[in-house]
Amino acid sequence: MASVISFPCEEQLQCSICLDRFTEPVSTPCGHNYCKHCITGYWDSSAPIQCPLCKKRFRKRPQLQVNTEFRDMLKHFHRVSVNGDDEIAKPGEVPCDICIDLKLKAKKTCVVCLASYCQPHLEPHQRVKTLKKHQLIEPVSNLEDRVCKTHDKMLEFFCNVDQKCVCVMCLKDNHVSHWAVPLEQAFRDKKGQLNNVKSEIQIIENTTSRKIQQMKYFVERTKKESEKELAHIAEEFNALLVALQRSQAELVERIQKKQKAAQKEVEDAVTELEQEVSVLRRRKAECDELLQTEDKLSFLQSFSSLCIYKTLFQSNMQIDLSDFSQQSYVGMVKNAVSKMESILSHQMEMIRHGVSLSDDCATSEEFRKDDFDEEVWNPPKDKLMMIQQNDAVDVTLDAYTAYYKLIVSEDGKQLRFAQSLLPSDPIFIQRRFQYSPCIIATEGFSSGRFYYEVQVSGTGCWVLGVVKKSIGKLITGFPQPEQGGWTFLKLNTTNSQIHEEYFPHTCSHSPLSLKQRPQKVGVFVDYEKGEVSFYDVDARTLIYSYSECAFIETPSALKSFLYYIAGMSLSNRPKLYPFFGVFSNEESSDTMLVISPVAHAI
Repeated sequence: MASVISFPCEEQLQCSICLDRFTEPVSTPCGHNYCKHCITGYWDSSAPIQCPLCKKRFRKRPQLQVNTEFRDMLKHFHRVSVNGDDEIAKPGEVPCDICIDLKLKAKKTCVVCLASYCQPHLEPHQRVKTLKKHQLIEPVSNLEDRVCKTHDKMLEFFCNVDQKCVCVMCLKDNHVSHWAVPLEQAFRDKKGQLNNVKSEIQIIENTTSRKIQQMKYFVERTKKESEKELAHIAEEFNALLVALQRSQAELVERIQKKQKAAQKEVEDAVTELEQEVSVLRRRKAECDELLQTEDKLSFLQSFSSLCIYKTLFQSNMQIDLSDFSQQSYVGMVKNAVSKMESILSHQMEMIRHGVSLSDDCATSEEFRKDDFDEEVWNPPKDKLMMIQQNDAVDVTLDAYTAYYKLIVSEDGKQLRFAQSLLPSDPIFIQRRFQYSPCIIATEGFSSGRFYYEVQVSGTGCWVLGVVKKSIGKLITGFPQPEQGGWTFLKLNTTNSQIHEEYFPHTCSHSPLSLKQRPQKVGVFVDYEKGEVSFYDVDARTLIYSYSECAFIETPSALKSFLYYIAGMSLSNRPKLYPFFGVFSNEESSDTMLVISPVAHAI
């Protein structure tokens, strides 16, 4: 075996002041070595002139001498440790198990000897024939964890049954019938599984990150929309205040104008009366003068003219002062303001209820005109009542779209299925539904929210909902969502007795479980949110609801191009039409649906 290189201890090569390898080592008179800048800095720091180790004092700062042999030894040690293959083991590195004083960095670990070797101590394993057969691996520090505690052998296999590492003796002992593979194969398999897990985690992380971004975007968007909405609300209230101020200004101007006209009229009348008073005073003076005369002839001649003035005075004094009285408008203003305040209070109460309820029950943007005529307003007690008050529409059946066995009333509010044969249609009449007992309303909706109610009590089989107008006339059965129809239907199944079942849009689904038979069904559509809901009006409960409905369409490039060539506008918001269907499997009676008016106050 090659001789082992002997190195000084690591602590012997460190300065006792900086605790690092010596730099320009110098010796004090007492024989201790320090870095030149360390000992000079120590004495420069107002410390006593003494040796930091032995505390020997000096009368004056001694002349430091360079220890040449010690310096050369440090250079040699530094050259060996840096440039050679035998590096000293640093913290965290695997040291050689054979080195005694100075532990060199291990190059290999022998799984047979269960020891780690530096390059000099590894030389026998590379030279001796028997040692060459030992298995060498990269240096590992935790050899005790790689040895079987039972058989004192290296763990070289992985048991897939117990999911643990075992040695070769374990395969002949407790794991004799277990499925075990070499560590290398198990490492590759588990690493592949870990990569798959990592990929799945990455996918989940990406999905979660996208959700977070969507939520942040949603919050930011709702914040901007809220700010814009608040600005619009402020504008509306400011416009209302401006309108009220303008009305007040116009009323004040008219009253002031009328008051000035009345004042001028009174002033003119006063001026005229003052002139008459002046004339009367002059006539009175003439009367006094006449009374002083004793000339009978002159008195009688002047008396007649004075009587004429008396008659004139009496006729001009017939003035009605009530014509100049000021009419009071305070009562009219108070009455008008009181009515406006009551109406505004009712509408604001409705808005506050709409905000306090869930987002699904938000109030519509415009209130009906009839609301302003109501003296008393009942606040909505639930979501359905809010919908009834704000989103009810008048629905009328379109008889030209009806199946040939459906009879529509003159007012378009009743639909009946006739069991008896009906006269055939003229050849020029092309009904929309030729194979399904269905009909649509006359008016469709391409935005906002709308709601209507249908009386279904006493009806055999029926279907309600909404459809796009693009539903073809040759459709059979009832339209599916992918065809542009969102419906809810009732069927009568006959086994030993008639049994009622309710389905969402198709009987291929399982029937819905309802607590009671609905007598009146309400259909609510929110176009912007893509929702269609069906309510039991009497029980005030939700029966079924569609969400994320594909109302908005994306036209094909060819269709868009053809519309562009034709100079026609192409909308991607098709209208939704209320949809009805009625039929009966009972031969004894007809069946009928009735579109009933929506009650706003429940």
